[in-house]
Amino acid sequence: MKSNFILNPSFFTTNLYIVSDEKKSEFNLRGSNQKQLMIVYRADNTPLDEDFLSKILGAVQYDLQQDTTLIELSEYQNFSFQIFSKTLNPRHFISLGLNPEELGLNLSSQLYQPLNTEDCSFLFVNNLAEIKQDTNKKAALWGCLQSMFINPEKETNEKG
Repeated sequence: MKSNFILNPSFFTTNLYIVSDEKKSEFNLRGSNQKQLMIVYRADNTPLDEDFLSKILGAVQYDLQQDTTLIELSEYQNFSFQIFSKTLNPRHFISLGLNPEELGLNLSSQLYQPLNTEDCSFLFVNNLAEIKQDTNKKAALWGCLQSMFINPEKETNEKG
């Protein structure tokens, strides 16, 4: 089986954080996760535009409250994808404005380039406020969501 594992050169210089079960309750998690989509963003001075995010997800037949787990990180919270993936079992993961290293992931990924592994597909994009203001970023996000949720076979066939 072909592996999509890519070693990030900064792996050995990155600090690792272990998030205990007690600490998980300190995170702001919302949603029922019925379609196993995990979305992570960092809270800043502007609240997340959930209406805009709901419209984006609705275009690919996903409901923000029912189908996802939305995780809000405070300014200084550390996050470990591995810890949360054990309980949430995401099939898809979208990071709004956070890079893989900030999320405890040893992945090399570029913005708006879905990355598929055996267990999960990852997408790293700008924060939602930037996407909302930029037509090119909206179009790039739409293309990524189509390849992840509407035509995933097409993406695989084009690569393979």
